[in-house]
Amino acid sequence: MLSPRAASLLALGLLAPSARSQWNDAWVGFARDPSRIQAGVISDGDHETDLAWGDLDQDGFVDLVVVRKQPFTSPGKRTNVLLMNVGGVLTDSTAAYASASDVPGDQGFLTPTNDRDVVLADVDGDGRLDVVTATTLGDGDPKHLGHPRVYRNLGGAGAWSGLRHEDARIPQLLHFGTGLPSNPRFCSVSAGDLTGDGAPDLYFGDYDSSGAGGAQQPANEDLNDRLLINDGNGFFSDQSQARMTPEMLLSAFSMSTAIADMNLDGRLDVVKDTALNPPQYVAISYNDLFGAAGTGQFDAFQVVHQNQPYHLAVGDLNQDGRPDLVVTDDIDDRYRLHTGLDPLGRATFGPARTFDFLIGGDDGFGGNNLIADLDGDGWNDVIVTDQDVDIFFGDGRTHVYHNRGGPGQQGSLDLVLREERQDPSSFGWIGAPGLTTSDLVGTHDVAVFDLENDGDVDLILSRAAGTDVFVQGPPTPIVCQTNLGHQKGALYLSVCGGDLTAGNPATLEVQHLPFLAQSFLFVGTGSTPTFVPELGATLATFPLAAAIPLTTFGSTTFELEVPGGFSGVSLTVQMATVISTFPKVYDVSNAVRIDWP
Repeated sequence: MLSPRAASLLALGLLAPSARSQWNDAWVGFARDPSRIQAGVISDGDHETDLAWGDLDQDGFVDLVVVRKQPFTSPGKRTNVLLMNVGGVLTDSTAAYASASDVPGDQGFLTPTNDRDVVLADVDGDGRLDVVTATTLGDGDPKHLGHPRVYRNLGGAGAWSGLRHEDARIPQLLHFGTGLPSNPRFCSVSAGDLTGDGAPDLYFGDYDSSGAGGAQQPANEDLNDRLLINDGNGFFSDQSQARMTPEMLLSAFSMSTAIADMNLDGRLDVVKDTALNPPQYVAISYNDLFGAAGTGQFDAFQVVHQNQPYHLAVGDLNQDGRPDLVVTDDIDDRYRLHTGLDPLGRATFGPARTFDFLIGGDDGFGGNNLIADLDGDGWNDVIVTDQDVDIFFGDGRTHVYHNRGGPGQQGSLDLVLREERQDPSSFGWIGAPGLTTSDLVGTHDVAVFDLENDGDVDLILSRAAGTDVFVQGPPTPIVCQTNLGHQKGALYLSVCGGDLTAGNPATLEVQHLPFLAQSFLFVGTGSTPTFVPELGATLATFPLAAAIPLTTFGSTTFELEVPGGFSGVSLTVQMATVISTFPKVYDVSNAVRIDWP
């Protein structure tokens, strides 16, 4: 008979092979390449961003448009950025190619605006992509600032002539009840040919919830969602009430919209998310579902997902040719697989499935999401960013989910979308080789396209800590500096990334900083452990070189680079926080020794 100890060891041995086989699935790899952006600040704690991409100058390289605003639900305006792709390098070309306008005194992208969203579409039918933005909280602003803006692609024979803001392409919007002109509070925009005439129309999602820092919109100023119809030359008229019902146009906080043929009848439908307050769901407005109203008339409305949705994406996840849904949720993010049509010809969906994790789970509030095939295997993967555009909650990260579908699984309803990782620790890669936790914190939006024209897609992560490019290829080895221990409480510190040789930085990350606490980063020139009775913990940073106060909570990161001539040096870092209650409560992180070779 086996002893309890022997039985436990045998059980662990039996479990170990199958558990180990789940780790370190290097399904795709990325390497950070800062040389791929030539620009100043694109995103930071004062510039919230949304991204759209396409080949604007038709040179065969995909370009990137960045619209920006003050973070969260606020009236603060910021300038936008045009990053032209010059041989695989995103180059700030805003002043040269996006500063024109037909409004006197307006400077195009260089005029501060409060842009929530952006889409690229050929609105005037000349074969070139134009830029359309969704503006918000422009109460009291002139129409050219408070309304959506169209930037027409000027083309040009030979040298590209850039983009020009043209104000008359968007009509003055009027309140449905009072008939008075008013600026919208749009949070999202989508483009697609809803009338079947070959010209893309525009659907704008509205919000009137207060959110963080905003005031509840008075009933006589709430414009609701709007459907703008293209005349074929890139000039739009508001035909919302003539083509859609009040229920279709009502939103509390429409963070995202999509235009797609959801029931595969050849006509594009409108999908929208409305969040935070009732109505709270993902719904489809069907384009002439019954074939009697005419293309461009919406005659059926269907709620397809509830819970607490916040953002949506539409795409085929299981290779059956049907559009599936990915929904960022305030609880657990989910996806629904399209299963066919009901007797009325509306789309049907399977249960709302959560994503798969090797360890841990969904870490709460998320932001934008994106469906894209990252590894080129024909199965679309999913990225869900962590930065809530309404309120900062701080302790999550962006999640990259590997679609584990393969041969024989086309149309399967048992699809697994998993967050892969190197191992159970917090030091290895997460999501995909080359990405670490600190690379994924505080992400506003993500772009996925082939930056270098080498046949595979790359990642552009626009974060509160800056904008990073990760090119697909062999990942840079991850080096973690020495963990010395001495942790008291949940506070955790790590230094991982490059090996700190010149041009190979690492990131210092602190996790689980308490809310409303005083925080200090201790830096020492040695690692002599000293017990500090007041803290009830050991500090390994004596003798102290500095105590740096921090004003943040959740997670925070600092990039460490090697100054000129700085080598052969070691420092020790450690964090401590104090919550000023009676008695005071202290947390002390582990200590980390940082060695510069």
